[in-house]
Amino acid sequence: MVEYADSDPALGGDEPPVRFVRDFVDLDMNWELAALQLTQHPSSWLGELITGTRLSQSPVQARMGLRAARIFGASVVVTLAAPSRSRDSVIFPITWAPVSGSRLLPTFEGTLGISRVDVEASQLWLEGTYRAPLGKPGQLMDQAVFHRLADSSIRGFLLRLARSLKSQIQDD
Repeated sequence: MVEYADSDPALGGDEPPVRFVRDFVDLDMNWELAALQLTQHPSSWLGELITGTRLSQSPVQARMGLRAARIFGASVVVTLAAPSRSRDSVIFPITWAPVSGSRLLPTFEGTLGISRVDVEASQLWLEGTYRAPLGKPGQLMDQAVFHRLADSSIRGFLLRLARSLKSQIQDD
């Protein structure tokens, strides 16, 4: 069963509750090389994930073919803000939203990060929240099916990003 946070009374109670999602993939990559790659401009490591034009400004926006978006025939714009880096992680604020106002897809707001596991291993992760679109009917559809599409989209995004990072590091 999908667990939802309580509705925010400040929103008038008509909004569906927020759903939290998180996933990760382990990378057998040198931590320093992976972190260095991620602190480069995202257009260099988003690679195969970008389906539209690469934009060079910050925050970076890219059209991406996420699984849920493809199912509904929509494009998604992903926006990455500037990263912050600590001793053991690199973290980006990230959002994705449907292009052309598709009402069937939610907007996701979260954090993309890579964290040190040890010198030769790291973990790429994504966590964040979304609200099911279309009010109460959308919430019911999300509980039944759409939350699986959200989870699948996040998983696919991370796997493709991991592949792109490995490819970039091998090419260097």
